[in-house]
Amino acid sequence: MCGIIGYLGALNATNVLVKGLKNLEYRGYDSVGIAIISNGKIKIRKGAGKLEEVKKAKRFLELSGNIGIGHTRWATHGKVCDVNAHPHVDCEGKIAIVHNGIIDNYKELRKELEAKGHKFSSETDSEVIAHLIEEYLKEGISFENAFIKAISRLEGSYAILAIKEGEEKILAARKFSPLVLGIADHGIFISSDIPSFLEWTNKVVYLSDYDVVIVEKGSYKVFNIKENSWTNRPVDTVSWDASQISKGNFEHYMLKEIIEQSDVIKRAIRQDRKLIEDVCDLIRSAKGIFFVASGTSYHA
Repeated sequence: MCGIIGYLGALNATNVLVKGLKNLEYRGYDSVGIAIISNGKIKIRKGAGKLEEVKKAKRFLELSGNIGIGHTRWATHGKVCDVNAHPHVDCEGKIAIVHNGIIDNYKELRKELEAKGHKFSSETDSEVIAHLIEEYLKEGISFENAFIKAISRLEGSYAILAIKEGEEKILAARKFSPLVLGIADHGIFISSDIPSFLEWTNKVVYLSDYDVVIVEKGSYKVFNIKENSWTNRPVDTVSWDASQISKGNFEHYMLKEIIEQSDVIKRAIRQDRKLIEDVCDLIRSAKGIFFVASGTSYHA
């Protein structure tokens, strides 16, 4: 599964994104990239390969700025190559997006946009998002409204982050794909998974399907498209720390997970008994139980 992270705050976003993506390596990936707003312009570095090698080859650390988005990709649409790596941009390179999920109607949208003169540079389904935002901006509406109109056209699943030249904000949206905010004193994170930012903060905001988030300096707002209203999502505190989710001294994450199984089972058994009983009642009342997994999980 792909990993995404965005940051807006007082720190150098490049360093934060690189470390955050490093923390997401357990998800697996074949390419990596970042987009930074530097001196008002979007700068992108990306490529196929592992984070350390791409970071060095594409000179990620030359970039600096306080707003940025990053991505690790598992190829679904299009081969593994530099061009298909995220972030993706619009025709003028003034809008950058990263995306997890699958856009089911991307072929129809791409055909529609090409008929209007848009030029695509990748084989991905994700690139249509940047071009849709660009197209709606031509109507003279705000970045936020263009973003909402664009994602309202998407069929399938998504967790999306978007930035634009001249805008000191990150826009985000989710539908059937995880996305969570991290709230720190120095800035705001938005990511596909908590471990990406856990070393900076343990204060999180869990987002719901159809939520659109506007992240600005020191603040955020949440609008739910389905409910057509602004909403509040509570700030929670996670109890685990960065050491619990790091690879530690293990060669790889799978080995760490194997060794930790006995502790995980003990922790699961020691959970709130009422919660366990409620889950058991749901299982007993169900018409059927489906175990959905893949790889070793499936065979186990």
